[in-house]
Amino acid sequence: MWRALFGITIVAGIAAERFDYQVRDDMFRAFGGNEAAFKNAMSIIDERLSANPDDAEALVWRGAGRYWKTGQEFGAGDVAGGRALAATAMADLDRAFALQPDNIGVLIPRAAVLLAVTRNQPEPARASDLAARAAVNFESALARRQPVFDQLGRHNRGEYLSGLAESWAIAGDRDKSEAYLRRILAELPSSPYAERAAAKLANWSDRRPLNCQTCH
Repeated sequence: MWRALFGITIVAGIAAERFDYQVRDDMFRAFGGNEAAFKNAMSIIDERLSANPDDAEALVWRGAGRYWKTGQEFGAGDVAGGRALAATAMADLDRAFALQPDNIGVLIPRAAVLLAVTRNQPEPARASDLAARAAVNFESALARRQPVFDQLGRHNRGEYLSGLAESWAIAGDRDKSEAYLRRILAELPSSPYAERAAAKLANWSDRRPLNCQTCH
């Protein structure tokens, strides 16, 4: 689930304020199972929020961390604890977005987490709602990057377009999803992104992640 978050959130680095540089590497190690790295990242986030409770980028990263811990709670059989933590994580993501709805350093991490969460969401209606929110954030971020989009590396362009294609597919808007899939084929030929896009177009029941094809 969280492997998909890795590649997408890297794109958030385009933001002017690079708070993500302070926590990103530790958080990614945490998502791979490094508890010490997780504690270090959350400590940096908590310090930032202690100084400014309305720091939107710190809030969105705290939300990402809390969602990751949610999976551990559910995995340990603590359903009530997992649900409570998921609620606080969503509150962080939503508050960050409310504070800075135009900040790519908020839009991309929020969209990435929402998309990742949909993959293990058992309720189709809930998954569709979360995916639609992710797609809207991805769309906003893409609109802000459009003037320089062609200058971005293949990885960044692939993550934007595949994140949008997958989000819209899960949200149930096949037309929008297909438009991005065909854009991937046109703009990123002979790439892992194009390979996954072609597979999705050939079989819409294929639910494998479309993004994070060149992260590792």
